[in-house]
Amino acid sequence: MLSLMAPGAQAVSADVVLTNGSEVARNIAVLHVKDDGVYVDLEVYVEDIPLFSDMLPIGWSSDFVRDEPEAEQSSAQAESRALSIVGRDGQALHAEIRKLEYRTRIDRASPLAGQRDPFSGQIVPSPPPDPRVLFLEVFFPFQNSLPEELTIMPPSRDDEPLVTIGMQVFDREVPVTDFRFLSKPAELRIHWPDPWDSRFSAESLNRKAQDGTSTFLYIEPREVRHETLIRLRELAPWIGETFTVGQTLSPQRSALIVNQAASFLASRNPVTIDGKSAQPSNATAKLLELTSQGFQVVEPGKEVSVNNAFIGAILSFSSADLPNQVAVTWDMFDEEISRVATISNDIAGPFFGAVTPADPQFHWQNHLLQYEKASVNRIPVEQQKRQNPAVALIAGMISAASLGFFLLCKDKVAKRISCVTMTAAASATLTFSGYLPESPWKKPEPPEQQVAEDILRSMVENLNTVTLETSSEARKAELAHIVTAASLGDIATEVERGLVIRTPGGSLATLTDISALKVERVDPTLKPGGFSSLAKWTVKAQGGHWGHAHIRAVTFRVLAEVVSESGQWKLDGLTVIEARDPNA
Repeated sequence: MLSLMAPGAQAVSADVVLTNGSEVARNIAVLHVKDDGVYVDLEVYVEDIPLFSDMLPIGWSSDFVRDEPEAEQSSAQAESRALSIVGRDGQALHAEIRKLEYRTRIDRASPLAGQRDPFSGQIVPSPPPDPRVLFLEVFFPFQNSLPEELTIMPPSRDDEPLVTIGMQVFDREVPVTDFRFLSKPAELRIHWPDPWDSRFSAESLNRKAQDGTSTFLYIEPREVRHETLIRLRELAPWIGETFTVGQTLSPQRSALIVNQAASFLASRNPVTIDGKSAQPSNATAKLLELTSQGFQVVEPGKEVSVNNAFIGAILSFSSADLPNQVAVTWDMFDEEISRVATISNDIAGPFFGAVTPADPQFHWQNHLLQYEKASVNRIPVEQQKRQNPAVALIAGMISAASLGFFLLCKDKVAKRISCVTMTAAASATLTFSGYLPESPWKKPEPPEQQVAEDILRSMVENLNTVTLETSSEARKAELAHIVTAASLGDIATEVERGLVIRTPGGSLATLTDISALKVERVDPTLKPGGFSSLAKWTVKAQGGHWGHAHIRAVTFRVLAEVVSESGQWKLDGLTVIEARDPNA
């Protein structure tokens, strides 16, 4: 069993990323703008290879697709069968093919591909059924000077696209777009002093994350969190640092900057809760980078470009009850930071806004009229009683008849017989009516399977409530209501290790929607009336940080010992054997 044990305190790792289907388009183009030119990774769907023939060596357009003649080109038609890049002067950049090979497409499909999206209600797009692609690595060098503007052009005929292309563009590591469809020529204006400001003229192509600095309020059942997401280049003057475009940070330098940022941001932008100044009980910061999947925590030991580096800071404030009002006064404004996007989050949803030097404060007001704080509920032991109404009725009638016979009969022997019969029948009546308590010397038996399952369901609901607590001390205090005193320390440690789940940002995930609870077996324990059970269940783990929602399902497999103590069912042992994705 020990060999099967797996740590359950894992991060909720999947951002909720709403897709438009371009990341699973038939053809994919990922462009990287650098100081010497544009590098393109192009995946051409096997059936679309002839439509890129102008940029392929002779013969490659027919190697994979046979018996399919290329369309005849009329002299009246303006046609291009290539992905091309054109400068502002109208001259196309020269294309150098550096790699050309057949391979299978990179899997970019959403985990929900083919399923209904829980937010939009639409079916999430799936990739083409045939995974074969022709992969091209193409370099478009800059000739004499750095261009201020480039136009990306798909294969087309009479200005109509010939193929479907999903495109993503990076300027010196900074994503200019999320995945978008390249359906017509796209004009890119390059901002050489800072790639964060590079933009497409078509606003629909630009990435969603446009703010270099954002601040968030999270109102959770047991805490308030003030979180900040700020570009490292915008934070630099506040912490006495200077960075240049394209500078790379070593892991050691990154660690020092993160610690410096955490200390600095913990003392800025004061928070008040119900009108009183609040001090954070915990302050952390992480180094992040913006990717096609949203903001991701930089892995330890990895170098990172300052062009795309962010600091994500989290300040936690303990709050036993849901506050009535929370306010943040933003006090970090300069030439770079003139507007800060704000989002406040509670169980009713996110609320968007912004702060400026003229209006630097943003508020959260409690409008939740039906909020009820979750609490741990004790589970009473219901005494098992032997009930049989029919037998109790017959025994009662015999007892009454014996009493009548005893009163009317004068024979001493008959009186004794009727007295014994009356006593036995009266005892049987009490026993089978269910009103007679269990004999103190009788050994209690473990509950039946269905009763044990009901007890475990209540216990799991209590454990989920315990995981809402933000500190190990608070979790241990709540566990004391449903755990035996002798096992409290061990079970508190196991809950911390196996059941508490955190997001990549470090915040706690809320476990809800218990489903598929299955008791695999019920065995008696050494303690009379107790039972040992191997059970599994699935919960929905959800949490948020820095404006990102994380949702996933987790299936737990647990060995639990439950005993009766002082008229209540309590945990006397807990081992989390497995915590995994049910679809893995």
